[in-house]
Amino acid sequence: MKVLFIDDDPMILRMSGFILKKGGYEALAAGSGDEGIALIREQSPDLVFIDVEMPEKNGFETLEEIRQSGIDVRVCMMSGSVSSEIRDKAVALGAEGLIEKPLNAADVYSVIKG
Repeated sequence: MKVLFIDDDPMILRMSGFILKKGGYEALAAGSGDEGIALIREQSPDLVFIDVEMPEKNGFETLEEIRQSGIDVRVCMMSGSVSSEIRDKAVALGAEGLIEKPLNAADVYSVIKG
């Protein structure tokens, strides 16, 4: 399974790569929404994790662009400040849910397994 993390924090991208490789998954990483969308088109990942709070194009804008472009991919949002408001918006935009940062391997694996 190929999993993409889109986050502007290099530490989160390194951590996600470690978690994915340890679980036997192929890890892809993008530092911005635009870079992530390009990778989705090139690599066709099975699952994408997107940080809510990013400069330029935030996670919700990135998810909206993915959905509007007709790309069919599973998405889970990530945030350092999880709230029911953020969770509701993520689900309304077609995300499977929201996990809290810093990343927890059990949460990541739980989303991957669906």
